[in-house]
Amino acid sequence: LKINTVLTSLNLHYNTIGVEGAKHIGVALKSNTALTSLNLGSNDIDAGGAKHIGEALKITKELTELNLRENNIGDNGAQYIGEALKI
Repeated sequence: LKINTVLTSLNLHYNTIGVEGAKHIGVALKSNTALTSLNLGSNDIDAGGAKHIGEALKITKELTELNLRENNIGDNGAQYIGEALKI
């Protein structure tokens, strides 16, 4: 994802990536300029993982669709994502 220039949609649904995987996705998203849709549903992502994704969302403006359904991000994780999406 770091050097991707053509992939616009990525479906990682049900891969059990957890916090560590979310951290790596977050790092990659910070430098990605093509991805517009990312499905991370059902991946055992908690608030810590949501924090990593949220940090990336503050930087990347290309991603317009993010699915975090069926994860356990809780209120804190939702807050990290929400803060990142503030204009």
